[in-house]
Amino acid sequence: MRISFKQSDVTPKRPCWQGGYVQRKTFYENVHDPISSTTLCLSINDKKIVWINIDVAGVNQELQDTIIKKCHDNGVDVDVDSFVLSATHTHSGPLLGDHFDRTADKEYVDFVIDTLVDDIKTVFTSEGTEVRVKYRSTLIDGLYSNRNDKNKLSDKIVHELGFFDNDERLVLILCTLAHHCTILGPNFMDCSADLFGELRRQISAKENVPVFMAQGNAGDMGNKQYRQSNLYDEVLKQATNITDQMNKKHSEWQSLQVNSFNIRSGKYKAIYDVDVNEFIVKKADFEEKLKTETNFDTVKLLVTGIKSFERKIAKGSSHVERDMPYRIADMDDLQIVFVPGELGSILGLRIKEASKAKVCLLWGYVAPGNLGYMIEKEAYEGFSQESNVTDYPAGIPDEYAANIIENL
Repeated sequence: MRISFKQSDVTPKRPCWQGGYVQRKTFYENVHDPISSTTLCLSINDKKIVWINIDVAGVNQELQDTIIKKCHDNGVDVDVDSFVLSATHTHSGPLLGDHFDRTADKEYVDFVIDTLVDDIKTVFTSEGTEVRVKYRSTLIDGLYSNRNDKNKLSDKIVHELGFFDNDERLVLILCTLAHHCTILGPNFMDCSADLFGELRRQISAKENVPVFMAQGNAGDMGNKQYRQSNLYDEVLKQATNITDQMNKKHSEWQSLQVNSFNIRSGKYKAIYDVDVNEFIVKKADFEEKLKTETNFDTVKLLVTGIKSFERKIAKGSSHVERDMPYRIADMDDLQIVFVPGELGSILGLRIKEASKAKVCLLWGYVAPGNLGYMIEKEAYEGFSQESNVTDYPAGIPDEYAANIIENL
């Protein structure tokens, strides 16, 4: 295997909408920390694999299609099946696609596209560095968990893929964990990469190598029960505590055989009926609760829920038949499942445990679509962001995960 890597600053040149949080009413005010894109090219048996991650809330089909087309127009033969475009899911980064009745800054979107096309061309045509892949992990204690119930089983493992050259020098780390990149709240009006940006900087400084951050099965993961604020001091504290535990408790590097690459696409066809009256009742109940609620996090959930119910009411009652896609990359000892949405940690754990690979990773928030929140059926019984906003009735996400497991 050979790898080449490029990281670019894609911070907007002027204020624009941030992705996420319906409570925000204006463009961001200042830039707190850089917005980055990271592009990695892996060459395995003459097959080129391109992975990209951006410090934004989400990416979509249109963005991916435009990037791939421009690559082809520039003579870069990117294979769409081996191309992964993903987001860290920060809600304080710039908006890359229209959302919540907000319009993305076209000049900014064009700037990001042009930057990524240039970076892809650079890594795609580079000879790269010959590497071997190793893996290590860290179980994180007392910092984050299922964001609705900290005592519930959840995925709290930080995974690291280390790429080592022929002299056994570490040249790059791919780091992934299941943690919502939304410590910063709607009251934070500066542009920021939030937790994953800070983690990337701290890990890179400690290991003295570039770091590629990939978001995991974080649909219901966060540090809501542990944080003291929704401002950047909490991001800094959280990232410092995570990296401290990683430095002290990580497992030893273990070698992985990664000599081949095969990508498989699959989909589950979800079939269900939507009764709009259910959302009308819930919206009225949330509006009544909002009149007296003062807790910051609960208010945020109520407002987001009301907006979600309004969206669903506008669509009306319907019979739904929806394809829910995914991709599976088989790389000998390593298996990666790519999910275009916010998969809950329980469903992610089921998939990982069912894999026969030495190491199985979940990679969420990837293009070409957005399946939204997908949580296990038991999670619908409580009051949560995920159960309020999800488009699926209870049980559909479980069937989606089961379909992935059948095809591992």
